[in-house]
Amino acid sequence: MRKFFTLMTLGLVLFSCKDEAKKPVSKKNTAPTAAVKDTTQTVQADSSDLLELFSKNEEEVASKLKTISNEEANELYEKYFLENNILLHQIEQRESNALTNFYSEKASDKKAIKLLNEKLLKHKLEFEEIGEGYVEITTKNDFYYALFRDYVTSDYKRYLYLKSEENKFLYSADAGLAISFEDLGDRIISWENFINQFPTSKLTEQVTEEYKSYQLDYLRGLDNTPTVENAHTEKYIYPENIQEFNRFLKKYPKSPTVALINTFMKNFKNEDIYNILTKEQENL
Repeated sequence: MRKFFTLMTLGLVLFSCKDEAKKPVSKKNTAPTAAVKDTTQTVQADSSDLLELFSKNEEEVASKLKTISNEEANELYEKYFLENNILLHQIEQRESNALTNFYSEKASDKKAIKLLNEKLLKHKLEFEEIGEGYVEITTKNDFYYALFRDYVTSDYKRYLYLKSEENKFLYSADAGLAISFEDLGDRIISWENFINQFPTSKLTEQVTEEYKSYQLDYLRGLDNTPTVENAHTEKYIYPENIQEFNRFLKKYPKSPTVALINTFMKNFKNEDIYNILTKEQENL
């Protein structure tokens, strides 16, 4: 899944029912949250009308950006992002049958997916396969960066650029990383640089939380892509992860993550390793 940033995740707003609580959460369509009224909840329309509304809203935002300050553009981005995701969720609800049968081999289902994809592309939207048989409707990876980059402050511009690059690739699926550990290590550095460059940014607190999440994934892996073999006879770090850790240590010797790597390599057999790492993160 494409990784998220959390002050609060939009999943708290959108995925409240029991069935959807079991669904893998896409990391792409989450961002800084602000109190915002659901302006789409009273809209009763089929997906075509909702898609037209999506594009109409984009046009209105593009026009408004030309008349407001950089700081106001930041606020508009946050509000627009959240409202967009509510609207996208409504579109998904209207198209739930097609999405449920996304992997079906039936000719009728394949045709429905093809037609829906053609509709989505006209509105700068696409499918995102997030694992375990689930598919979401999402914006193109650079949708927000392209729209806001010339109007927001420098920290938001950098944030949106980094997100657009990350959103080119699925981050994780089926309880495993979908990118390499090397790529994940480099993502960590990108966000360390962001934090160092914009220490007083409104985004820095939530970026730091996501950065910490990346660190833990990098060190421990995910359920289906672990970094440690828990064999009955011996517990050890996989050679390829040792190699990656050494690459990181050599390439980024001044990174705060170096201390965490050393701690993990010394204490990975400890059953309390998660708490050991999170406690150290607090002191970095």
